[in-house]
Parts: sequence; structure tokens; C-alpha cells
Amino acid sequence: MTSRRRTALVAGVALLGLGAAAWQWQSHLIGLGARWYLSRIAAGEEASGSLTERRQAVARVHRSLLVQPPDDAQVPELFDLLTVVSARVATGEIDLPWAAYVYTGYWRELTLDRRAGLARRTRPEVEAKVEEYVQFYALQKRPDVPGVRLGDLDGEGGDSITLEEIEAAAKQGKDLSTQ
Repeated sequence: MTSRRRTALVAGVALLGLGAAAWQWQSHLIGLGARWYLSRIAAGEEASGSLTERRQAVARVHRSLLVQPPDDAQVPELFDLLTVVSARVATGEIDLPWAAYVYTGYWRELTLDRRAGLARRTRPEVEAKVEEYVQFYALQKRPDVPGVRLGDLDGEGGDSITLEEIEAAAKQGKDLSTQ
């Protein structure tokens, strides 16, 4: 075997190994990517003094939790909370119902802290507060939950049923409870 073929074989095996490792730990990579992306948004808006993208992201979370949008003074800290929690949700360390509980509990405390005149928490302080929640509620990664996978990001929805499917089934007299 020539030196060139041997090098190509070694490079191919190395790429295959890296691909397998990336597939195995894809939820961790997605979490790191989310944290990096959200941190870049926060840094860019901190430098410009804008709240536009952070306000939109926090408002989407509040809408999905069916709560009122926060005050603008709370948006930067709540966005930091989203950044910290997103990596833990992606890996499955905190599942979505607990993430919602942590978020709403943090928001409630934040609202009381602001009324008391306390200053905004820094990102390390937000991370410490999330870790406090994780320790207090003994949140752990469930071994049967893989975390967020690439297939979860394709927008298909998996086992969920759309409103259109529910309405069509109701018109046809179908029972969706067994699906």
C-alpha cells in the first residue's frame, strides 16, 4: 500500500470516527451551539444598547408559557436565563416541563427582586441560580431521554397532532385517543 493510500485511509477512518462521535454527542453539540448563538446575540445587543432580538425571544417564551411579556428592564436577565437553560435542555439534563418551572420561578423571583430595588444578576450569577434550582429540585438527566437530536430540529413535530388533524378527525367522527 502506498503512502498516499495509507494517508487517505487514515484520514477516512479519522473522519468516520469524528462523525460517529458527533452523532453520539449531538445533543451536547446542539446545546453548545445554542449557548454560543444566544451569547452572540446578547453581546451584540449589549454593545449596541438594543433589546430587539432578546425581547422577541423572551416574548415567544412568555407566549408559550401563557404569561404576560416582561418589562424591558427584565429582558436582558431573562435572556441570560434562556441562554443558560437552553444548553441543559438540549442535553436532557433539564426536560421542558422542568425548564418551564425553573423559568417561571426565576421570573417570579426576578419581579420581586426588582420591586425591592436589587440590581440585575450577571451571567455567572444566573448560572449559579439555575444550578441552585437543579440541586434543590434534584433535577437529573434521565437515562432513557437522549436530549435534543438533529431530527428534533427539522420541524416535523414527531408524535404530535396538529390542530388541523384534530379538526378533521372531529368532522369525520374519528377518535384520536388511540393513535
